[in-house]
Amino acid sequence: MACAAVLAGAGPSWATPTGESPAVQRVVPRIIDTESVDDRTVALPQADSTLRVRYTSTSVRGVPTVMSGTLLTPSTPPPAGGWPLAVWNHMTVGAADDCAPSAAHAGHPELPRMVSGDAIVSRLLDAGFVVARPDFEGIGEPGPHPYLIGDSLARSTIDMALATADHDARIGRDVVVAGHSEGAVAALAAAARPSSEWGRLRLRAVSALAPPTQVADLLDAASHVPVAGPAVNELMGLAALIGSGAAAADPAFDELMDNGGLSNAARALRPQVETRCYADLTAPDSFGGLAPAQLLGPRGDEMKQALTTILRSNDVARLRFSPDLPVRIDSGTVDTVSPQLLVSGLARDYRRAGVRVTYADRFTGHAGVATDRDTAAVIARWLVSQI
Repeated sequence: MACAAVLAGAGPSWATPTGESPAVQRVVPRIIDTESVDDRTVALPQADSTLRVRYTSTSVRGVPTVMSGTLLTPSTPPPAGGWPLAVWNHMTVGAADDCAPSAAHAGHPELPRMVSGDAIVSRLLDAGFVVARPDFEGIGEPGPHPYLIGDSLARSTIDMALATADHDARIGRDVVVAGHSEGAVAALAAAARPSSEWGRLRLRAVSALAPPTQVADLLDAASHVPVAGPAVNELMGLAALIGSGAAAADPAFDELMDNGGLSNAARALRPQVETRCYADLTAPDSFGGLAPAQLLGPRGDEMKQALTTILRSNDVARLRFSPDLPVRIDSGTVDTVSPQLLVSGLARDYRRAGVRVTYADRFTGHAGVATDRDTAAVIARWLVSQI
């Protein structure tokens, strides 16, 4: 079913949340397409059924859109109050449609990142949870992906939960949300939303694995490096996604990037963000072939200042949570993407603000925070214990 046709017929599903301007209308999320998935790359063996779904939502710019994801149901029968629901949010995979974890397959260059949460998800399924896994806005469906933009990530997360609960009456009220890397930003941003945005669902806990924070400062510190190569290619891939994400959310920043903010070389590579996943963006024939000092154009200082403002306004450090909500944060002591010093500082700042934080770290890198089997077991047990 075409996106335009679905949304044109969705008139009764429009809603204006209390307290928002009447001009800001959100589409009530509904699952509009389902497709059974048998490929074990996506359909985990612990699931009784796996569906690839498309659901109505609202874009970061406030217009109707469609998002995608997967819905996995457990093998155990639902208890009297219904299955609890977990929303798992994936780590950075890129912004192109081909990067959608719901379309993962053997041999995909992003596969390790697409499935980084499987050890946690499989344990939640064994514990009798339904698991919803959103692809995020613009990944797998039309439109750009607002990378690390909290409003978009929160909406993807909450609307997938609401659409899932509406789709299957066997799902109860209780929900937990978790995520890794970019997905940790999504989980925290969704958990900070008012309870009214969760509808009939009752958010019980949030788990954030290696959440990026102080990204603006990290980018600024590397912006003058004059050489390209293996030491900075991953950073350059992230920089491409960060800039593209800011442009997806802010039309003025989008215009600035194309009109002097980026160098000619970087601007020529910009379309690759919509065709390549993260690993390929780090390649020598993409942003990975540029030095950080080669990114900016004649209006580069202006663009850097604007990007700093956007990143700081979306930093998870600015989020506030209900004092009754349990928050778990995990980090890796040798993580170079989300440095342990910054993540532990985030947990400390949350505690100072009155948040109930469980913090843990382990000797591992960025990916290992989710993929380490022992850590995954601990995190899954903690989420289950909150219901």
